[in-house]
Amino acid sequence: MALLASLALLALTACSQEEIVHGLEESQANQVLVALDEDGMRAEKRREEGSEATWRVEVASSEAPRAQRLLAERELPRPRPPGFGEIFGKGSIVPTPAEERALYLHALSGELARSVEAIDGVVEARVHLALPPADSLRPEPVTTPRAAVLVKVRPGARSRLEPLAPGIQSLVAGAVAGLDATAVSVVVAEAAPAARTPDGGAPARRRSVLLTLAGVAASLALALPSLALASSHLDLRRFLGRFVRRAP
Repeated sequence: MALLASLALLALTACSQEEIVHGLEESQANQVLVALDEDGMRAEKRREEGSEATWRVEVASSEAPRAQRLLAERELPRPRPPGFGEIFGKGSIVPTPAEERALYLHALSGELARSVEAIDGVVEARVHLALPPADSLRPEPVTTPRAAVLVKVRPGARSRLEPLAPGIQSLVAGAVAGLDATAVSVVVAEAAPAARTPDGGAPARRRSVLLTLAGVAASLALALPSLALASSHLDLRRFLGRFVRRAP
């Protein structure tokens, strides 16, 4: 019975899930799932209850520490760049013209970064806008508007995504009045691959062993009543045998 209880406990532990991150947008949850899958870990995303659509990610309890380390190494989940809704939807006091312009450029940069991050394989994007302020006394801008885009992609995806640089230039230039696509510089860099532990296959092997033990526990649980019944019959026959031998 002690062995059966231990095996059942192992089976229960193998099937239990543990939450590793919560309160995510769906795109952030998907990034976490991709990272865990690339490292050989099975994870699930579940929608959380509440007025806002947020998600949480769960893994097997035995793999939770390893999953947390991986997310820390890859700096996941990453906060989304603030857009117009986050910056201008705060209901603060009326800003000065200079503050309003700075907020607008910050929000526009965030919206453009979100668009670039929507490309498959892009891990993170940052857009920097250098736009001269409008001057009613000088119709012509003193300096030429410029922009710079940093695109961080998954390991091995640089060669596939670098040809998209002209399209990213056009995307940014099309969103900014007076900005020429040739004045937009795009840098594509690969994210550092996550360091794998020497026993990277251990979780999979552990999971296989636990599943095997769970099967053994289930078989023993099914066979236990029959074994107990057979044992009781054997004891009864021995008892009756001793009684018969003692009879005159």
